[in-house]
Amino acid sequence: MPKLGERIFYGWVIVGVGFIILLVGSGCLYSYGVFLTELCTDLGWSRAMVSGAFSLLMICLGGFSFVAGRLNDRYGPRLALMISIVVMSAGYALMATVAAPWQLYAFYGLMAGGGYSFCYLPIASIASRWFVAKRGVVLGVTTAGVGVGALVIAPFAQALISEFDWRISYLILAGLLVIIALPLSRLMRLEPCEKGLHPYGLEKMTAGQRNNSPSSNTMDFTLKQALRTKAFWLLFAMHMFFILPLQMVMVHLKAYAADVGIAPMIAATLIGLVGGGSVLGRVIMGRLSDKIGRKASFFIAYLLLAMMMLWLIKARQPWQFYLFSVVFGFGYGNCDILFPAITGDYFGTKFHGSIFGMVSLAIAPGGAIGPLLAGYIFDTTGSYDIAIIVGTVVLVVAAGCSLIIKAPGTPKPIYSDAR
Repeated sequence: MPKLGERIFYGWVIVGVGFIILLVGSGCLYSYGVFLTELCTDLGWSRAMVSGAFSLLMICLGGFSFVAGRLNDRYGPRLALMISIVVMSAGYALMATVAAPWQLYAFYGLMAGGGYSFCYLPIASIASRWFVAKRGVVLGVTTAGVGVGALVIAPFAQALISEFDWRISYLILAGLLVIIALPLSRLMRLEPCEKGLHPYGLEKMTAGQRNNSPSSNTMDFTLKQALRTKAFWLLFAMHMFFILPLQMVMVHLKAYAADVGIAPMIAATLIGLVGGGSVLGRVIMGRLSDKIGRKASFFIAYLLLAMMMLWLIKARQPWQFYLFSVVFGFGYGNCDILFPAITGDYFGTKFHGSIFGMVSLAIAPGGAIGPLLAGYIFDTTGSYDIAIIVGTVVLVVAAGCSLIIKAPGTPKPIYSDAR
């Protein structure tokens, strides 16, 4: 903490603003599982049909991530975040008018998904740029907004639905984005040099500390150089195998719990508790990953997630679902912050947005397959058990990948290499 009279390092403003924007943006995004049963009942559509809109959202989120990363690297976060918030809020507002499947897919899948892709990635990338020391901690605190958003807004959305209906509830969520997130986004800055500063911790580190720190990389890879490494493609696979079961759970958890007799408000709260557990995972494991390394932290995360997926098959009582949500959320939060952190560790920060954006393309196949597969399996078998087993197997494979990944060597020069 700064002493009396000292200026607060502006990077902490970046952290606070990023936290709040992610709280609102991610909270609205992950409330979809709360709306799932309402949409199915009111519109008379199958769970696979309604889940498909979230799958399309994940395709857009992953597909536009690279564009968002390049835009952030070139023009800075304020433009990216303005696009994000305007498009997302418009999509949620139009959700109030949905009457046909194409509208659901256009307003939620395309607009909300495309908009959110310009939100999370720039914020995570900026946090990595502003901090050399304590990168894991900072990413944990910043992206804790994702977990707090799910914790707060998922139950809030259920309360809105109970008080009004799902259409008005979407209008209110759209208003929250415009009123809270849009003004705050103007405070973001891409590089410390824009404020006449250096990345946090850089000046205090000796040359030896910089070379040995897991949060530093003396060589910056370009995107083309990163794509030629085994580490990049292992990260891509690990991200895809993480997102598939995660989005399966986030979309269908409320419906799964309600099917076995859990009250709707409690079932909606479970999604929030996943977010709450992720806050603990981000903060605790973000700090720990700076000490024990990203590989060990990844393995712990995947192991917890796989164990909890198996636990879910037998869960029938509220306490069993509560335990699942908190522990699964802990593993999710741990895993989520490690991708931007290890991208900076392995490939440097000069082209972090572009490289992390390419890694995040894995969101598209993983996030599309998970919810849609779970909905299809339920519609055809009347149970989610097979889907849960598939999610467990995928996480075990991801844990294996985390054991063999290692930092690439010095980047090989590529002539006429842009980014």
